[in-house]
Amino acid sequence: MRRAAFWFAAVCAVVAIASEIPRCAVVPGAPLAPRCAHRDVGDASLFLVGDAGAPRKHEALLRALAGEARERVDALGAERVAIVFLGDNVYPRGLRPPEHPKRRRDERRLGMQLDAIRRSGARGFFVPGNHDWSNGDPDGWDAIRREGRYVDARGATMAPAQGCPGPAAFALGDVFELVAVDTQWWLHAYAKPADASAGCVAATPSEAEAALAAALRDVGGRRAIVLAHHPLVTGGPHGVRFGWREHLFPLRAFDRRLWIPLPLLGSIEPLVRTLGISDQDLPSAPYRALAAAFDRAFAEAPPLAFAAGHDHTLQLVRTTPERFQIVSGAGSAPNVTFAYPIDGGLFAAAVPGYVRLDAFAGGDVEIAIRTLDGDGATDAYAGCLTE
Repeated sequence: MRRAAFWFAAVCAVVAIASEIPRCAVVPGAPLAPRCAHRDVGDASLFLVGDAGAPRKHEALLRALAGEARERVDALGAERVAIVFLGDNVYPRGLRPPEHPKRRRDERRLGMQLDAIRRSGARGFFVPGNHDWSNGDPDGWDAIRREGRYVDARGATMAPAQGCPGPAAFALGDVFELVAVDTQWWLHAYAKPADASAGCVAATPSEAEAALAAALRDVGGRRAIVLAHHPLVTGGPHGVRFGWREHLFPLRAFDRRLWIPLPLLGSIEPLVRTLGISDQDLPSAPYRALAAAFDRAFAEAPPLAFAAGHDHTLQLVRTTPERFQIVSGAGSAPNVTFAYPIDGGLFAAAVPGYVRLDAFAGGDVEIAIRTLDGDGATDAYAGCLTE
């Protein structure tokens, strides 16, 4: 009996490992145009990378990001190029107090991202994520303010600042309007800005929703890109999308090398998460309220794209005929998870990488989903968002 169990486990592992490919899926049925028709004069470039808070000592992804952004800066000028880190900038509990024994490690992890911005010469922004809020613990508000002070003192910008929900708006070139929001503020169960005394432009859910709607109405003819941490739709684990690998080999959530089959036991977590037990998953009541509020805020003047991280994947989803969801959460190479195509999905990948948006003088916007290729990056997918 034990011998049969051994061979069953061995066969399962071999089959799974043999079929484990960089799960890149360009979804058929409404591809984007290969390139924008009017792309002669570049206006601005925006780099989106999330969940980069656990980089390896010499992270190839950050080197590729910095080098590519440097090329754009040389071509367009520093004020027209931005790198945005989309939250979870320091794993596992944000930037801890100076006296904490792991503070130096936290500084190193955040410092590698700051160094990528510095080497590129581009503008740099950090959006808060749940791990930056001390992974949702009671001291989360202190943690995000501490990280904000650290980032701002080193030439980048935490947006929104001070644990406020936002929005915080920034022009990038003549085409892009960046609108940053702190989605963890919506989900945080402990102390956070909750009234006018905090100095935020909004301090209640209804105020934050109205302020976001107003910011989008005020962009004029610009292309609005909303920057956040939590996606509104996703084909990854936070959207409780699980395949047979996740049911059979659940330990790979902790280490991708752990091909240990645990049939039945491995299905417990996926099934429980569909019940919304974690407020970090889409089925939870707080997350659903967040998504509904944003959908209402987008009704009158929808952004071109809503960009987030949270799931450690690369995804592009057409959520409406005029709006896209970008998930760019594959910023720490060892931590990529999995992604499955969903309704409206155009691309899904479980590989390290980042997203670049290029704006052109006529107002068109092009997307390039960039994945690691040695020490550089290459297009895994590209297309025009505005045609």
